[in-house]
Amino acid sequence: MMMRLIAGLVAILPAIVIFVGVIASAETPRQHALVEALGIKQVFGWPPNAADVLRYSHQFNMFQTQAAGLADSRGDDALRQFAADQARQARERDQQVFRLNTFTLLSIDFPDHSNVILSNELAGLRGAVGERFMADFHAKQVKEFRRMIALMRRFLLHPDNDLIRRFAIQQLPLLERDLAILEGQATS
Repeated sequence: MMMRLIAGLVAILPAIVIFVGVIASAETPRQHALVEALGIKQVFGWPPNAADVLRYSHQFNMFQTQAAGLADSRGDDALRQFAADQARQARERDQQVFRLNTFTLLSIDFPDHSNVILSNELAGLRGAVGERFMADFHAKQVKEFRRMIALMRRFLLHPDNDLIRRFAIQQLPLLERDLAILEGQATS
């Protein structure tokens, strides 16, 4: 019984790989990069495209802005200051993202709300107070910074747009610096 199951999975594996490849190559900038969002590109070693970078940058920026609002009412002075700085940087970065969307002619329709993953992260923060909020906020920030940095690094391995490549090169050291600050707070 188990051998038949394994044989069946092995038999359909090439079809799954071909199907995912067709979806990835048929993706247009206007469509949501479902393959990137599900992590399939990362599993197969495919780099994100320019539209993926702009989409996720926008999501990351919305997360930073909304998290800063929560930190303002629940965090200590240091956390509020850090979150306010991140929200300011997110607004500036989002302006760049919208300009790049226009100049590169990608025509991405950016959503005005966070994706499901980031919405759940924010919902978890809304339910926390005191020390739990501080610890959760820090953990979620570190996780999102790492995700954003990883996306940009993967993009820079095989960039498909020079303007987005320059944006990633510009943003990567800033994100790494802020991640180092966050990780330094965890050890202090």
